[in-house]
Amino acid sequence: MSMTYPFSKRINHFVPPKQWASMRVAKELEKNSGKKVIHFEKGDYQGPDFETPDHILEATIKALKDGYVRYDPGPGLPELREAIAEEVTKRGRPTTADEVIVTAGAKQSLNMALLTFLEDGDEVIFPNPGYPPDEVWAKYARANIKHTPLTKPDWQFDVEKLEKMITPKTKLLIINTPQRPNGHLVENPEEIAELCLKHKQLMVISDEIFSHIVYDGKQHKSIAALPGMAERTIVIDTFSKTYAMTGWRIGWSVAPKPVIEKLSIFLQDTITNVAAFIQKAAYAAITGPQEWTVKKTQLLQKKRDRMITGLNSIPGIKADTPSGAFYAFPDITGTGLTSQEFTNRLIETVGVAVVAGTAFGDQGEGYVRVTYAVSDDDIDEGIRRIKQANLKA
Repeated sequence: MSMTYPFSKRINHFVPPKQWASMRVAKELEKNSGKKVIHFEKGDYQGPDFETPDHILEATIKALKDGYVRYDPGPGLPELREAIAEEVTKRGRPTTADEVIVTAGAKQSLNMALLTFLEDGDEVIFPNPGYPPDEVWAKYARANIKHTPLTKPDWQFDVEKLEKMITPKTKLLIINTPQRPNGHLVENPEEIAELCLKHKQLMVISDEIFSHIVYDGKQHKSIAALPGMAERTIVIDTFSKTYAMTGWRIGWSVAPKPVIEKLSIFLQDTITNVAAFIQKAAYAAITGPQEWTVKKTQLLQKKRDRMITGLNSIPGIKADTPSGAFYAFPDITGTGLTSQEFTNRLIETVGVAVVAGTAFGDQGEGYVRVTYAVSDDDIDEGIRRIKQANLKA
């Protein structure tokens, strides 16, 4: 007789991450066919253009040799928290070290914040399109999820629509800038802040993981830097995207001290601490030479332009030019295919993996997400293959 496992009903909604569905298919295809897939679906750096800087690697090795391999319970190494506080202060939000916690990547920052604030019946507002893993933990907390549709084609918050969604039960608003999956900056944080300040119970989670990847002379703006918003905003960022440290799994949150104290208890009761040698590597990253990050952003801008030009040369596809991140979110409605049909056809017929826009919400229908943090050869080959595909319904 087979065992029936008594799983919690709270995890009934758990499914493999939607945004990784294409990657799972692509891996199987490569494994079974032996053919090279062009990976436009990965939210990661790929290829020799994006090797982690040597001084960070050297700091990691040194920390291991120096014995930073034991428990270190708490919100993070003091020197790293100080350095992060300086970084956020530069963004216009005066910050002290006791307002910082070091986490196992931005995902942990997000799930800790959601589970710390939300309970049965609370409301949380997510952008649509947005980032699907955020919603998993809101549902786990039995909160009610609302989606505020971003305006097309510039993907901005419509403040009038947003205001109508807020009720006395609305506890959290999620903002992501530069945005996933479309790469646009949130252009009106001042209007959003003004709206938030009308509602005493409303906190903001500001996901800023692409804060250092902004193009065309534009500037990243943190809503936490606006008057009155520091006390009601949790800023989340990571070393992954800025320093090509995706596999290190280290990020951080900045919030008022009472919030950090709660998050610190959460962290210590779950993972105890982020590995100390990884924190040492992060300290070397944030305090060391920053020329690599500047050059990387310049390189990404060139790759963005290469990708956008290529996409716009394909009949049925229209791609605007994003101002940040390393994603493009082209409109594929001209092909007559749905997002999923388009995605399936590319991987099945020409071996190019992209992510269906619907992985990020129903507003993503008619779009796909592509990554250009890849080699120029892969961009060119991917565009060539897409042109060969039959992209008509």
